[in-house]
Amino acid sequence: MASPLCDLEQRIALSRPGDTVRGLCFTAVLQLTRKHLGQDTAERLRAPLLQRNPVDFFSYPAVDFLRLIAFAAEALQPAFGSYDAALRACGGAVCGTFLESTVGQTLLGFAAGSDPKRIYSNASAAYATAVSYGQREYVPLGDKRVRLHFKEDLLPVPVHEGILAGALCALQREGQVRGTELGLDETEYLIEWA
Repeated sequence: MASPLCDLEQRIALSRPGDTVRGLCFTAVLQLTRKHLGQDTAERLRAPLLQRNPVDFFSYPAVDFLRLIAFAAEALQPAFGSYDAALRACGGAVCGTFLESTVGQTLLGFAAGSDPKRIYSNASAAYATAVSYGQREYVPLGDKRVRLHFKEDLLPVPVHEGILAGALCALQREGQVRGTELGLDETEYLIEWA
């Protein structure tokens, strides 16, 4: 993986002016930072990007979220053991915050009986409520395996691994998520569960 700062700059260069991320994603990362590093650190991360705390369903520039998640992961690295593990934790926090929302609760309702396929088959719609960019394709691979293919996406692989693993955790299912970067803005995720 490229150095965090180089990777951030490359991802910012891929973004378009209208690319946005919902405030709940910012909120999740700031809450995770607050929990592990305190209010002052969370405020230092927020202040250069947002004048005040984000509103969950307002849209904010994607480049600001890219900056927030990169700098939050750098700050959280000692707490999680590595930069990638901190990115995964940020993704897990985003998933948890999303699933607590009205839209997330509706999505969990679709997964009656805790079948992960029902959540992952709706990944494209779920992501579309949180971000304005990218395409996601769902491919079933058997009873307990699926693949998601992301195009024109801006976030690093570990963030999505954390988001997608968070869905399994919400369904109380054991499993794993393995992401593969096909290009800076194209990735695949193999998701398997017991």
